[in-house]
Amino acid sequence: MGAGPNEGVVRDLSRRRGEPEWLLRLRLRGLEGFRSEHLPPWASFLHDTDFDEMVGPGTVDEDERGAPPPALTPGLTALAASEDAYRAIRKDLESHGIRFYSLSSAVNRIPDRIKEHLASVVPPDDPIASLNAALWTEGSFVYVPPGASASVPLQAEIREDYAGVEPFERNLIVADRESEVTYIEGCTAPVYTPERLHLSAIEIVALPDSHSRYIALQNFAKEVDNLVTKRAQVHAGASIEWVDVNLGSRRTNKVPRADLVGPGASAEFIGFTLAGRGQSEEVGAEMVHRAPRTRSRIANQAVVLKGGRSALHSGVRVVVGATQVASSVEWSALMLDSDSRVETIPGIEVDEADAEIAQEGKVRKVGEEMLFYMASRGVTEEEATRMVVLGVATAATRRIPVEYAVEVDRLIELELGGGIG
Repeated sequence: MGAGPNEGVVRDLSRRRGEPEWLLRLRLRGLEGFRSEHLPPWASFLHDTDFDEMVGPGTVDEDERGAPPPALTPGLTALAASEDAYRAIRKDLESHGIRFYSLSSAVNRIPDRIKEHLASVVPPDDPIASLNAALWTEGSFVYVPPGASASVPLQAEIREDYAGVEPFERNLIVADRESEVTYIEGCTAPVYTPERLHLSAIEIVALPDSHSRYIALQNFAKEVDNLVTKRAQVHAGASIEWVDVNLGSRRTNKVPRADLVGPGASAEFIGFTLAGRGQSEEVGAEMVHRAPRTRSRIANQAVVLKGGRSALHSGVRVVVGATQVASSVEWSALMLDSDSRVETIPGIEVDEADAEIAQEGKVRKVGEEMLFYMASRGVTEEEATRMVVLGVATAATRRIPVEYAVEVDRLIELELGGGIG
């Protein structure tokens, strides 16, 4: 199927990291899956990627032009002044039994728990997930014990061994019974990776009556292709909340999925994407109802400008036996010029007659009447456009900590520049 990593590279990667045999077998399964599956058309550019160089000895995670390490996200600005603050947070987490390590460190510290859960939610079952399983180099592992709650949102930067963004990341979060955790992934400074590729996998195990929130703020440099597999397994009475803000990257493909496997489980996805010049964003969510009395909601917002492209995915599936299910899908797209493009890709599959599925959506432009109305009150066209776009983003930004919301608004304003194209 073209260029790709070979078995020798995968074995050498595992050997250099001192990994156990079971993890090497998982990597080789991923390699075999990548070789045997045909890449989807949108990922055909991977044929030209030099994977061997990306994971070979001595690879550094920085822009080839010598860009500095990525800046800290706004929520960490106050902490950056003192390692003591990080240490205090880590000590508090440990006092509650919360384990927060790099994934490679967790393999060494608590191998049995990692072996139990790694690839249980994101197995190597498609080319992109398979490639990550074969080549992942770092990521985060979080375990929250029964009844515990993380005192602050967790971020990779808080880890003692955090070294920066890896091209092949993998995050694994396990929320035990009646626990609660929020994880924030992302950086608002433009981030580069080797070969301009970020290919990650996120898997969440939400055990009964737990609550997990995963907030992703994506602002990769616009030379980076960002391919993400995100899935959650949600057990009885548990809930998962995906909050997704996508502002950067050249090409993004990210459609989180929640499998509602226990009675009374629930999932919600709140997303916002801004696609400008040279950007293509494939975003959305998929909800799979596998148990009775499960609930889900998808709310997806997109703004396209300057010839950008966005595709909004929304999938709802209700399997046999999943009775008394309720799900709602809402999507909205705002086009700021005639050169941009939005498409919607809905999918509803229902195998139980009593399921209640609601869907509504709209595509609109910043209309002349609205602009005239605002102008009559002294508001310029650019300012009116800015206000409308920030209003659309509010559905997602009100779900994230305020310091991040302020930074996201600033980045949106920078992207809008002179307003509509």
